[in-house]
Amino acid sequence: MKEKAFSGFLLRQVIIIGILSMGDYLFFFFESNYFNTYLDHVLYLPELFISVMVSLSATVGLISMPLWGIASDNARTKFGRRRPFLLFGILAGFGMILYSFAYQLFGRTETAFIWCLIIDVVLIGFTSNAFLVAERALIPDTIEIEKRGRANGIINSISYVGLLIGVAFLLLGNELFGIPDPRDTVPPIGTIIPQDGHFILLSMGGIFFIVVSIIGFLFIKEKPVTELPEKKKFFSELKQTFNITELRKEKEFFKILIAFLVFQSGISSVMPFLFIFIFDLGLGTMDLLLGIGIAFPIVFAATIYLGKAADKFGRKKFVPLSILLVSIGFFTMPFAGIFVNKILFLFSLPFVLVGVLSLLIPLNTWSQDLLPNEKRGKFTGIFNIVNTVSQIVGSFAGGLIATIFGISWIFVLGPVFFIASIPLFLKVKETVKIK
Repeated sequence: MKEKAFSGFLLRQVIIIGILSMGDYLFFFFESNYFNTYLDHVLYLPELFISVMVSLSATVGLISMPLWGIASDNARTKFGRRRPFLLFGILAGFGMILYSFAYQLFGRTETAFIWCLIIDVVLIGFTSNAFLVAERALIPDTIEIEKRGRANGIINSISYVGLLIGVAFLLLGNELFGIPDPRDTVPPIGTIIPQDGHFILLSMGGIFFIVVSIIGFLFIKEKPVTELPEKKKFFSELKQTFNITELRKEKEFFKILIAFLVFQSGISSVMPFLFIFIFDLGLGTMDLLLGIGIAFPIVFAATIYLGKAADKFGRKKFVPLSILLVSIGFFTMPFAGIFVNKILFLFSLPFVLVGVLSLLIPLNTWSQDLLPNEKRGKFTGIFNIVNTVSQIVGSFAGGLIATIFGISWIFVLGPVFFIASIPLFLKVKETVKIK
């Protein structure tokens, strides 16, 4: 008899982690897009202000996530070691709601930008990373290596529902609140979402994240405290983080960290400006719906397939070919902006979304395999260097390209970073034994 891929218990765990990931995707979709469009559409600030905020937020994540990881590795509460940290999502959700009050309090001034920085960098920067380290460590904590690729495929497919909800709010906000950009004096006239639309969108995003955080805390199951490794002192573990001798034992982990950092910089050079680019095209709601209708079935299919392939054929076999294929859409997307060409946009969008979403499945699974068993939280925090440093590198590179050459040309940066990462990934050992 063929063995079932997942037991009932394991499938429930995977679904709950998927719901947490869905909240993660929706929250950070709002944070990385609507926070940025707020600066552009509501406060009328140029792209480099976005780069400053994204970079400072990333820096806080770089510092705080390893600390939260050490704390969660050594938490021994009656609720578990990861679950209590999910509740910090409540504070992060509340911060998202507060962010939308900058214009009401200060108008279009630099003081409003300072308010946005405090909310995004300090409040959300610290609290959301406590949620993230717990959510991400739950996957290797819960799912054995032989099933981890398929589990990641399911988890990420559920998480895309959060992304679709975010896009649905984008379309609804564009339809209900979108107005012609008063700064455009010659065609094409772009669209902006003013203050009232951003208030509703950000409030809904914050409330959703609060609800998901509570659901995760209530329903996720962890190992009993008696089955966990011996608890270690926080400052002793923190000191070991800077112990070069100890870190050298995890060479493969740091190899994939560097490769992933280069790859993720390509994503980060595009994502902070993606929806500003789409708004600048002046596409109607039906055009955007058509783009989503074409792109997301391809993204879902690619996600499930890459998850299964990662378990069956290994983590890295299809990575080089996949990177080269998705680069096609990145190279063609600038011309959709230059010529305001809907056909080119519809052709390029699936490649771009597969590149920034589906390709992460084998790569995330691979990196989870290389986390040291007893220190998954801490090394999950260390691995956040990938997300934080790439945001600094990518957002500034994208911001400079957008400022100098125009926002359409940010898409050329993606493949440059992607292709540069291929030889680095090929140096990382395979973690799955192929029969």
